[in-house]
Amino acid sequence: MALTLSGDPTAAGFGRFLVLFLPIGWAWAGFTFYATRFDTDDLVYRLLVLLGMFAVAALASTVPDAFHGGQNSFVVAYVVVRVVLIVLYVRVYLRVPAARRLAGWFILMFGIAVVDWVISLALPVPWKYVLWGVALALEHAAPIRAWRMIRDAPVHPRHIPERYGLLIIIVLGEAVIGVVLGTASVSWTALSGTAAFGGFLAAAAIWWLYFDFLDASVVTRSVLSGMTFVYAHYFVAAGIAALGVGVKLTILSAAPGPSYDDIGWIAAVSTAMCMGGLAVIQLATPPTLFDLDVALRLAVAALAAVLALASSVLSPVLVLWLLAVALSAQVVIDLAVHERHAGAAAESI
Repeated sequence: MALTLSGDPTAAGFGRFLVLFLPIGWAWAGFTFYATRFDTDDLVYRLLVLLGMFAVAALASTVPDAFHGGQNSFVVAYVVVRVVLIVLYVRVYLRVPAARRLAGWFILMFGIAVVDWVISLALPVPWKYVLWGVALALEHAAPIRAWRMIRDAPVHPRHIPERYGLLIIIVLGEAVIGVVLGTASVSWTALSGTAAFGGFLAAAAIWWLYFDFLDASVVTRSVLSGMTFVYAHYFVAAGIAALGVGVKLTILSAAPGPSYDDIGWIAAVSTAMCMGGLAVIQLATPPTLFDLDVALRLAVAALAAVLALASSVLSPVLVLWLLAVALSAQVVIDLAVHERHAGAAAESI
């Protein structure tokens, strides 16, 4: 994913990155929600999951060429991912009577989507992409009705937040590794080193904000809050992945060699997406909908949007450091506020 955006750091390239992140993220979500309800850990389940993991790896390998002649390879890999999940739900339909409504719904919706994907193999561009859009829309709409069937197959209140937290760790790790590998041959200077530290500071702040101050209990509070948690995570994860690309390009722009002009907007837009996604998740967390945490996330998202608009006249290193300072300031404020609240609660006991 990161290689795709790194090779085409334009608005069109960013759009393609976001489109391709949809099936990747949804493949993760599909196996996550299946496992939290129906993980039997038997031999067949393990073999199917291993096949699914192999298909996801194959899917990732086809991403760089998904819009450049490798469309059908991308589709075949994704179809295998979805077929594995459908087979898993068929097992549930046959073996868990209480969950047949839920399993049958997913089999139907994912099955129709798979047919769309397969038909797209025979279509030329741009009709191929139209079928992709229809298939992804069907897949993303399926859980909205399925969530109301949860009483027959409930979501574990801790498992989903743990799995999504693992996704964020993976995306953060991939972003950091991408920066390291992408700048391995850079002739380091004080400016490029400053950019690298700013990128590390930004990533560390996002990690802190997510794992210390995000109320993940929202996932089981209601249909609306649960779906908000799931769908908003797309923007959080995609934003983090794109931020890694922005950091790498910023380091390269500050080092001797090929020029990377006007790329500060990538880090800014990525940060706006990530903070906006976190704000939306926390807005869905009762009883207090709009609190200081939400205000801080929205303020930083707004600042990032302004920096994206001003990136043509600001150096990428300056943009990155302004983002890093804003993200770090949130951590400092949240630590002070939450510690104060914790102290007040302890005194009242």
